[in-house]
Amino acid sequence: MQDAKIACKLTNWNDEAAIDSLVMAYAETSDFDSALRYATQAPTVKGISSEASKMIQGHLASFKEHKPIRSS
Repeated sequence: MQDAKIACKLTNWNDEAAIDSLVMAYAETSDFDSALRYATQAPTVKGISSEASKMIQGHLASFKEHKPIRSS
């Protein structure tokens, strides 16, 4: 989580991948309130791709159910 926070700060919170990494880290530690807060911030990044925005929006539903995102 610390590395993701540093990445967000270094990119001035303008990199959706860095924010998504932080979001995922919060979800993995069961801090879903923080995951939701930052996941709603990521789609506002200027120049975010539509694919990245859709992916992050999809994560929101899982976080609202207090479920982390895990790959199979």
